[in-house]
Amino acid sequence: MRVKDKVIIVTGASRGIGYAVADKLLSEGAKLVACASNQKNADKAVVALKGSHPNAMILGLGVNNNESKEIDKAVKKVHETFGKIDVLINNAGITTDVSFFDMTEEEFVNVMNVNVTGIFRWCKAVVPIMKDNDGGSIINTSSMVATFGQRSGCSYAASKAAVNGLTKSLAKELGQYGIRVNAVAPGVTKTDMVASIPDKFIDSLAAMTPLGRVGTPKELAGAYVYLASDESTFTNGTIIGVDGGLVM
Repeated sequence: MRVKDKVIIVTGASRGIGYAVADKLLSEGAKLVACASNQKNADKAVVALKGSHPNAMILGLGVNNNESKEIDKAVKKVHETFGKIDVLINNAGITTDVSFFDMTEEEFVNVMNVNVTGIFRWCKAVVPIMKDNDGGSIINTSSMVATFGQRSGCSYAASKAAVNGLTKSLAKELGQYGIRVNAVAPGVTKTDMVASIPDKFIDSLAAMTPLGRVGTPKELAGAYVYLASDESTFTNGTIIGVDGGLVM
């Protein structure tokens, strides 16, 4: 088991990529903290995950990523419960399929706040604990659109480009403390978030992908497990693309 007894926080764990990653981590022996935007969704995720992993240690927490106090409280709870935090997976995110001409400043800022500042808040809360524990791994969820761009929803592409910059900057600053910071950049993946995008656009991206299709959350999970495990102890500041070859 590649992450046996590692205490791993996964934000956005109640669905899509986050849920698939949480499920895979549990199969590899992790002690999991499944975070969702509210306690109801977190509890649902725990019940579902327990169904597949009845003996696993899972803590479900509802956390608003826009509130530093809630994040600080959650991190304190995790530390008190497990005594350490080995891995932080910043997966929670939102998007909006609105053109530049129709997008309001509020909509733009909201996406940036959740997708970028939310990661900053979680890192501010967790890094001191990792530093005292002589290291850890932080994994951020980016996207192919960070480099590929997209015609509609410029806020999402901008936020993921910012995630890449934040990832590389933190990797340089925190490496001296044994804290590795990397990101996974998924391609088009079958999730609830993608379901709102017109089929015509999804089909066009699938046609451009060398593998000729979109991905599934389960196909992404292995990259996160690798970065969470001791197999990646010399991997730092890297953006791993899991996109079927769409961006290369």
